[in-house]
Amino acid sequence: VFDGDSDRIAAVDGEGNFLSSQILIPILIEHLTTRHGFSGEVVKTISGSDLFPKVAQLYNMPIFETPIGYKYIADRMLSTQVLVGGEESGGIGYGTHIPERDALLSALYLLEAVVMSGEDLSAIYGKLQEKTGFSSVYDRIDLPLPNMEVRSRLLEQLQSYPLTEIAGQKVVDCLTIDGYKLRLADGRWLLIRFSGTEPVLRLYCEAANMQQVKQTLEWAKNWANSIA
Repeated sequence: VFDGDSDRIAAVDGEGNFLSSQILIPILIEHLTTRHGFSGEVVKTISGSDLFPKVAQLYNMPIFETPIGYKYIADRMLSTQVLVGGEESGGIGYGTHIPERDALLSALYLLEAVVMSGEDLSAIYGKLQEKTGFSSVYDRIDLPLPNMEVRSRLLEQLQSYPLTEIAGQKVVDCLTIDGYKLRLADGRWLLIRFSGTEPVLRLYCEAANMQQVKQTLEWAKNWANSIA
């Protein structure tokens, strides 16, 4: 499944289940290393799944994390040898190709992975989870804000009063290369990020199950509304 100009991709498995790039990129990492013998750095944006580095580590590939936006991945491709670079929104590029998103090439690689493995994409993904010992669920919500003043208040709150607990879980780490990515004690993470062009708060979460994801996103939504 492509977007209008075919630079972003998603897929559907044999059962009709939607597969985002959070699922497809780990499949592509394994396929390119094991079937093609390619190597290089795996580049992910801050909102990318924790499965990316798990699969990269499985095949001894270095990982590099960037802010959200394909331009950061492209810049990295121009400065070092990259295997694959991808973002949560579906843009994926390859170091052996051009430093730009190409959904058609991604689709061909995914079809090749299905043919060469003899398995459905979801089955390949399931085996990757088993190999890495890592399983997760991901979701995001965009929360419209009344105006840019509310955005400023929320940002000031994050800067002046760092969050120490979210949804009953202690915050153990905070990455601020693009927004606030808060790692919690049980392994889940929440990314709080503002749109740069409109009054919208973007909330991203990955956790062990959908209940934890919904709980975390609901907590973040309530936190934002309490300040707005």
